[in-house]
Amino acid sequence: MAEADAAAIVVDWGAKNFRAWLVNVDSGEVLGEIPEGRGMRDLARQELPGYCRAVLSRWRDNPRREARPPVYMAGMVGSQIGWLEAPQPPLPKGPEDLAECVVEVPNMPDTFIVPGVRVQEDDGRIDVMRGEEVQIFGALSVAAKDDAILCLPGNHSKWAEAKGGRLIRFTTNMTGEIYNTMLDHTILGKPADRKAPWNETAFEQGLEQSTHDGGVLDHLFTARSRFLYGGLKSEHIAPFLSGLLIGHEVRAMDDHYHSGGQDVLLVCSEALRGPYERALTYCGHATRWIDGRAATVAGVAAIIRRHRAAGGAAVGAAD
Repeated sequence: MAEADAAAIVVDWGAKNFRAWLVNVDSGEVLGEIPEGRGMRDLARQELPGYCRAVLSRWRDNPRREARPPVYMAGMVGSQIGWLEAPQPPLPKGPEDLAECVVEVPNMPDTFIVPGVRVQEDDGRIDVMRGEEVQIFGALSVAAKDDAILCLPGNHSKWAEAKGGRLIRFTTNMTGEIYNTMLDHTILGKPADRKAPWNETAFEQGLEQSTHDGGVLDHLFTARSRFLYGGLKSEHIAPFLSGLLIGHEVRAMDDHYHSGGQDVLLVCSEALRGPYERALTYCGHATRWIDGRAATVAGVAAIIRRHRAAGGAAVGAAD
């Protein structure tokens, strides 16, 4: 297949960010990148199509290209608050399954949305994800694994289990959002100096606190009591809370997935890599880090290959 025919545009479009890559989906080579753009929260819904067309015009309307590359978008762009809702199918799912569920965007030729996934466990708990599912498939491809426990840190961290190359279950932890809320809107954060350099000792003190008897709700207040009487400095409150919350996240997920001591694929940005690697190591895990952007590109490319192999059919848009 000629490179022009193998090229496609991968878009990761969330509430805060827009990222795009021009990719040779056969070789996996990235031919071009738009590293940052406007997230959906900065645009009205009616502005999304025009913005997307304008940003991607450098690749889609380039007269030097023999063919206009198709666009495959993942993330919150397919949610109820996004451009067009792409219904989330239930697990288990693999890349070949999601290729059958992509939604074609009307009035923008050869443009598709990857739908995300949902899970309902035996206890009735329901969980959803959009965007992380392609990172999971991409991470499995990069790591050459079919079976894995994966951790995807973020505002809403995801833990997932894959078997035979398929995603079989996952769990959401609101670690990042709780961390920011505690610092910005509670008594714990009022004295905190968030501009101070990161303090590794304070982070490890938070990890150690998470091992004590009790739960995360009573442990959170120790940031206040330690500040008042335990020598915790204002510049150390943020890393202490980070270690405390991430420590609780890891231990809870070890219980949920019975994953104590197992290797974990850590899929995230460089900024989140350090704290999570330290926490996972502290809790007895070996880790392999995979860059989140590389995982996104590899995961969507895997779905594109299967979609093309099936003739490029897409399900209809949600009503």
